[in-house]
Amino acid sequence: MTSSKRKTISPGASNALTFAAIFTSFCALGVSIYQSVILRNQQYAAVWPYVEPYVEYSNQTFKLMIQNKGTGPAIIKDLKLTLDGKQVSDSQQFFKDLLRVERFRSMSVSSPKNSVLAVGEKVVWLHAEVGDSLVIENADFPQRAKLEICFCSIFGDCWRYVDGEVERESNCD
Repeated sequence: MTSSKRKTISPGASNALTFAAIFTSFCALGVSIYQSVILRNQQYAAVWPYVEPYVEYSNQTFKLMIQNKGTGPAIIKDLKLTLDGKQVSDSQQFFKDLLRVERFRSMSVSSPKNSVLAVGEKVVWLHAEVGDSLVIENADFPQRAKLEICFCSIFGDCWRYVDGEVERESNCD
C-alpha cells in the first residue's frame, strides 16, 4: 500500500493568510480611491476659467473688455453693470454719463452673455469712439462703475467676479 502524505495548514495560519489578503485588498482599494480623487482634481484644475474685465481708454476711445485668463473655457452666464449705483440698461446713456460726451463717432455693444470664452480670448463688450475735435477727459470708470460677471466651467462649477473679487457660486441663475 502506498501512503500519501498531505501537508496541512494549521487553522491559525489560515486565518492569518485570509486577514492579510483582505487587508491588502483594502489597501489597494484605498490607494485606488485616492488616485481617483487626485485625477479628478487635476481635471478640474485643467479647465478652471478665470474671467477678468479691463478698461482701455485714450483721448478718443473707451473700451470695456472681458478676458479669460484661466486654464479652461469660461461660459459667461450673467453680466451686470451699474454706474453711480444705477443698473445700466441703455449703453448710449452709459457712455454719455461716464465719458461726459454727447456725440460719438462710433459705439458698439456686444453681448457676451451665454457665450464661451476660450483660454486667453477677450471680447470687447462696450466700445465708444469720439470725434477728433472731442476729448475724453476723465473716464473714472473704476470709481463710478461696478461690474459683476458670473461664469462657469465646462464641469458646471461657477464663480462670480465683483470689482476684483472672485467667489465661488452654486450657480449663476
